[in-house]
Amino acid sequence: MTRIGCARSSCYAPASTVSFSRSRGAATTRRAVTVSLRRSFAITRNELRLLRRDPTPLVILIAMPLLIVPILRATFRAVLVVSGHPHASGSDFAVPGQAVSFIFFLAPTIAFTFFREHGWRTWARLRASCGNSAEILLGKALPMLAVGALQLALLFGVGVAVLDLHVPGSAVGVALLCLALLLCVVALGLALTAVFRTMQQLNAFGYLGATFFGMLGGAFVPLAMLPSWARAVAPATPQYWAMRGLRSLILDGKGTSAVGLPVAVLCGYALLFVIIALWRLRFDDAKVGWA
Repeated sequence: MTRIGCARSSCYAPASTVSFSRSRGAATTRRAVTVSLRRSFAITRNELRLLRRDPTPLVILIAMPLLIVPILRATFRAVLVVSGHPHASGSDFAVPGQAVSFIFFLAPTIAFTFFREHGWRTWARLRASCGNSAEILLGKALPMLAVGALQLALLFGVGVAVLDLHVPGSAVGVALLCLALLLCVVALGLALTAVFRTMQQLNAFGYLGATFFGMLGGAFVPLAMLPSWARAVAPATPQYWAMRGLRSLILDGKGTSAVGLPVAVLCGYALLFVIIALWRLRFDDAKVGWA
């Protein structure tokens, strides 16, 4: 017998009753989680339908780095030899550099999916169709997370198979670093959604900012080629830490432990961006999709 909430000693219930109550509570929680995920996946399916309807922007985003790498290989080969990597190919810098540079263009693309709802006057209907804000955020983020994973997988896969990319270090380390990078980019997209009010603001900062911070972080050219002031402030960018981790694995051939700090810093940036998104994002605020 198990005593339940009662002051009198006679208030006892069979242990089987308490166990049944707990089982019912767990089942209710599982059903609630299942329903919530179904709502998020419904939004995800709608986003995927929109991507299939007009895939050109994302196709360009994925294909462009594959076209840029062959152009830069010879230049970066000479730079790597001078900097102490005589056996490296130009792709050993060009592939990770373009991967880090272009993956951050996904951040404003994620934010665009929210601004688009305001431009189409469908934001209120979307909010009414779902139970809470978290379901909308998850539903919007999942497709871009998949696109980012595809982008990185294709670039590194084609790099190894066709473009003479060598990865002597840990493949697990590369996967962990890419996962942390994707989480950082998705969180940044949510933060951009929260901070900016108009599509023009988003475009100006999102894409130009990704380009500037990519240069500053050593993703466009090796860090050693940047001026001293740029090298000093480069660690303030997430691109720097992504490149530092990839450089350790690809150029230095180190193991998984070498990416521990870069992964931790990228996850820290992701947490910071999530905090900014939660602090600034107001679902009742009006966004200007197109002026």
